[in-house]
Amino acid sequence: MSAVDTAPGTLLLVGSVGCGKTTFRQRLAATEIEYVKTQAVESFDGVIDTPGEFLQHGRLQRALQVVAFDADAVVLFLDPTEEQSYIPPGFAGAFNRRVLGVVTKTTLATPAQVDDAVARLRAAGADPVLAVDSVTGAGFDDVREVLGCPSSK
Repeated sequence: MSAVDTAPGTLLLVGSVGCGKTTFRQRLAATEIEYVKTQAVESFDGVIDTPGEFLQHGRLQRALQVVAFDADAVVLFLDPTEEQSYIPPGFAGAFNRRVLGVVTKTTLATPAQVDDAVARLRAAGADPVLAVDSVTGAGFDDVREVLGCPSSK
């Protein structure tokens, strides 16, 4: 049983290509961190991982709304080191679900970049917004507390 199995409900991970959704999923489930390019919608122990292209290409965003019907919460991801954000203000309103925000790759970003990413996710309607580094595990105690997951310690 993974740490995610006991979380309340299913999470839908939404973010651009390379923003860290899959690495986040691996860290949350306490599995080995390895790079895997998500090519299709995949479900793992209460987490639905989506390809970044679904967010980045407007005509595919409807697919995220359809997949959200199988989720209890949506997690929007933003890489603060990327200049372009594909998450517009008010985007969380497209989902009839709880929407959380996660700023990834915080150890690679400047404090100003992290603050900007937090502000963008809040403008999108995500609440709460958490900052993490999935490789080091920084910020995951807060993630587990918000999601109601057991600690991996």
